[in-house]
Amino acid sequence: MEPEAADEARAVVERYRARTKSYVMDTGRDLLAMKERLGHGLFLKWVGAEMSLTARTAQNFMQTAAQLRSKSETVSHLPPTTLYKLASPSLPDPIREEIVGRLDAGEALTPKAIDSRIWEARKEAEREAAEAKLTPDEWKRQAKNKREAEARRRRELERWQAEQAEERARKGAATKELAELLAARLDDESFAAAYRLLRECDVFILRGDLATAYGPTAEALAHSAAMKRDLDAHADA
Repeated sequence: MEPEAADEARAVVERYRARTKSYVMDTGRDLLAMKERLGHGLFLKWVGAEMSLTARTAQNFMQTAAQLRSKSETVSHLPPTTLYKLASPSLPDPIREEIVGRLDAGEALTPKAIDSRIWEARKEAEREAAEAKLTPDEWKRQAKNKREAEARRRRELERWQAEQAEERARKGAATKELAELLAARLDDESFAAAYRLLRECDVFILRGDLATAYGPTAEALAHSAAMKRDLDAHADA
C-alpha cells in the first residue's frame, strides 16, 4: 500500500471507530436519561415507536454506557458486539475489570481473544456453581474421579514416553550398526558417494531398492516381500 493510501486508510479507520464509539455510548446515555424520565413501560413503547429499536438493542446501548463510560477511550476500537458482551450484567465484574485493565495497560486484545476469555469465564462460573451444589459424598466422588483420570493421563503419557525412548534407542542402535557395516566395506570414493546420497534418499524405499540391486537371494526376496507388505499397509492406512 502506498504511503498516502495507508495514511488515508488509517484515517478512515479512526473516523469509523470514533463514530462507532460515539454512536453506542451517546445513544446509551440518551436512552438511560429517557428511561429515567418516562419509566419502564412507556420507555419501551417510545423506543419501539420513535427509534425502531428492540428492547434488547436499547438494553445493550444502556448497559454499555453504564458499565464502560469511564473507559470509553480504552474500548473505543472494539466492535459493538464485543462492547455489549463486556457490558453484560451476566459477566462477572472481576472478568470485566481484568479485560478492561489489560486493554488499559496497552495489551492488543482482539475481539476474538476477548470473546474467548469471556467464554472461559462463563464456563468457570458454571463449573463453580455446579460444584457448589454438590453434596459432600458427590464432592468426594467427583474428586476421586478427577484423581483417577489424572492418574490415567499420567500413565498414558509415561507409557508413550517409554515407547518413544525405546524406539529412539532401537533406531539409534540399528543406525550405528549399519554405519559400522558400511564404513568397513566402502573405499574412500564409495564412502563419499554413499554419504552424499544418504542425505537425499528415502530410507524406507532404500530397503526395497537395495534388495533388488543385490539380487534374488532368499534374504533379498524376503526383504522385498516385507517391503511390499509395508507399502500396501501404508497405502491402506
